[in-house]
Amino acid sequence: MNKPNSFKLGYNTNSWGATPILDEMFSNIAKAGWKGVELISLSLDWLGTSNHLSEKLKKNGLVLSSMFGRIDDIGSDSNIMLEREKRRIEYGAELGAEVYAFTGPKRPLNRKPNQDEFKRFSEHIQILIEYALVFGQTLAFHAHPASLAETEQEQDILFSYVPQLQICLDVSISALMGEDPVCQLKKYSNRLAYVHLKDVDHGKFCVMGRGIGLIDFMKVKNSLIDIGYDGWVVGELGSGADTGAVDSCNENLKYLRSLGY
Repeated sequence: MNKPNSFKLGYNTNSWGATPILDEMFSNIAKAGWKGVELISLSLDWLGTSNHLSEKLKKNGLVLSSMFGRIDDIGSDSNIMLEREKRRIEYGAELGAEVYAFTGPKRPLNRKPNQDEFKRFSEHIQILIEYALVFGQTLAFHAHPASLAETEQEQDILFSYVPQLQICLDVSISALMGEDPVCQLKKYSNRLAYVHLKDVDHGKFCVMGRGIGLIDFMKVKNSLIDIGYDGWVVGELGSGADTGAVDSCNENLKYLRSLGY
């Protein structure tokens, strides 16, 4: 007998670009059957006030699952970057999001990051963790290729510096790095704040179920159920894909539903 799941399904807005028509985008996400939205690469100027966006989400029966940002400057003068991220944390909190997910700065060229770089990155993370707590938000780190921390080992270095840090685990990124996302879901179950799902083809991302078999989405689902995860599972397409935003939004959920998500 299949165990029921208690997680929620949302969708990432990255396929629509930086200036989408919000009503159309939210309508398409809702009609596909997703319940939440993750906002990424969209300026607050474009989104408008939180009241403005709240009405658009409510009109389509959606909620904000998360804001997604980036700590992209760990230099000595990074106050502008920190203030920008604080505004996005505040904005997400006003809309009821409990998680602020983020990725890190660019990876150094032709070498691995050193401990000093990890330490400075962690200091910036700590500042935002403490700020986000005031607004009832959790910070969740998202590893990514070509960023400062892209592997499981490098994530663990960050966690050693910032024990309170949670994780946004992207199963496709884990698979791309030659790691096992199912094992990572279990390993990080106590700090798992967020999950990203997309599939991987040869050299690009693709609609789920059409990849080269790096990810066993059924095992991912069963692992989430086994650990009792009840947060957001967010589908996305990713950059460089061949499928349009609306088609991929529909097809991704159809595939997940076929597996009992």
